[in-house]
Amino acid sequence: MGYCRQIALPTTEPVSVEEAKSFLYLPSNSSGQDDFILGSIQAAREMAEILTNRALAKRQFVMVLDSHPYYTDTIGSQLAYPPSYYSLPRFSTTLWNYSQMIKLPFSPVISVDAMASVAPDGSITTMNQDVDFVLDRISEPARIFPLPGRFWPPDLYVANALQITFTAGYTADPAATDSHTSTGTNQQTTSKIVSGVPQLIRMGILNLVAYWFQNRGASDVPPAIEKLFLSQAVIDFAPIRG
Repeated sequence: MGYCRQIALPTTEPVSVEEAKSFLYLPSNSSGQDDFILGSIQAAREMAEILTNRALAKRQFVMVLDSHPYYTDTIGSQLAYPPSYYSLPRFSTTLWNYSQMIKLPFSPVISVDAMASVAPDGSITTMNQDVDFVLDRISEPARIFPLPGRFWPPDLYVANALQITFTAGYTADPAATDSHTSTGTNQQTTSKIVSGVPQLIRMGILNLVAYWFQNRGASDVPPAIEKLFLSQAVIDFAPIRG
């Protein structure tokens, strides 16, 4: 897995200030603590994202790698350009699909918005979801594969030669879902995922906000609240395999 950063901030948090005030038994018409509560909600959401490996508020991310993973079919191919000591990915196997797989962090992944790479001649090669590659949104972490029987394009070996921009994260409505219909061939035509933030995570955020509200200056996460977040964590049991 490459390096990944958010490139946009959430427009909404999984818990609103009004919900937090109600949870804290504060009058709805009082506003003196609103800034502190909002900051606590944001901090609690960020802490929950660290513990769950999820994006708890929908926004864009970018992941960069120095090259596409490449297919290792024989000993000979490992000696071919590009040099094996640099290009063989962590996912390298003799299996066509897993050797070219790219895993995306921050579930749930909604869409891959852009994939751009630096070609050997220095030009930019662009690829589009469903047309040039398949996005598996159902798996956690989400996975990207080239189309069946195809291979990733060659790269110029420079820093961040491959840049993947994607949208991930939950919406504030716990009942929300997201459906996608593929326009490509040789792949599943539809996928549907729950895009509403899980109630256990919402409860964890509310409790953490309440704990910080009642213990000004505290920065720890009580074990019972941490357990709520960890129960919803995405764990990749095969980080270097499919």
